[in-house]
Amino acid sequence: MRGVGTDIVEIARIARSLRRRPAFAAAVFSADERRFCDAQASPDQHYAARFAAKEAFLKAVGRGVLDGVALDEIEVTRSPERAPALRLGPTAAAALASSGGREALVSLSHDGGMALAFVVVWG
Repeated sequence: MRGVGTDIVEIARIARSLRRRPAFAAAVFSADERRFCDAQASPDQHYAARFAAKEAFLKAVGRGVLDGVALDEIEVTRSPERAPALRLGPTAAAALASSGGREALVSLSHDGGMALAFVVVWG
C-alpha cells in the first residue's frame, strides 16, 4: 500500500454549491458523472460522494486540492460489477504514479446528511 485518503462532505454544502454556482458542476465533475448523478433519485448525495472521492484521492497521493490536479480529472465510474471505481485523467494519473502507486481503489457511502469516500493507493 502506498497511500490512504478519506474525506467526508456535508451533502447540503455540495447541494448549495451546485445551485448557487452553475459552473461548479462542470468544473468539478465529468460529463459522465453529471449524467449519472442527475439520473438518480437523490442527485445531491451522489455528487457529494464523488466530491469526497476526489479529495480522498488527492490525500492518498499526497496532493492538495490546489496542487496541480483538476478535480474533473478524477472521475468516479462504476465497474461492471457496479462497484465504484476511479478513472484518471493525465495529471491525476501522473500524481498516482509519482506517489509510487499503480492503482487507486475507492469506496463511497452516504447517510445522515453526509457523504464519505475512502481511497487506497496500491504500489
